[in-house]
Amino acid sequence: TALHLACANGHPEVVALLVDRGCQLNVFDNKNRTALLKAVQCQEEECATILLELGADPNPPDVYGNTALHYAIYNEDIPMTKKLLLHHADIESANKV
Repeated sequence: TALHLACANGHPEVVALLVDRGCQLNVFDNKNRTALLKAVQCQEEECATILLELGADPNPPDVYGNTALHYAIYNEDIPMTKKLLLHHADIESANKV
């Protein structure tokens, strides 16, 4: 979706505009990734923060069973890991690896 692309490419102003215009936060792409998961995977913290503050769900897994928290930890992104945990990311979620 447009929201996924804005998040993956680090355009927080576009993310805010799309959400303001009614874009759904928790829509999945073809790999079952939400825009939040894509932002975290691509290390776009500002985009991810906007989505979290607006109520995006941090827990849906992608086709590999990875959640946003898995990607934050894989990327060694401590600030993002903390934000996800503050927004109730599931620390018990297991991926398929």
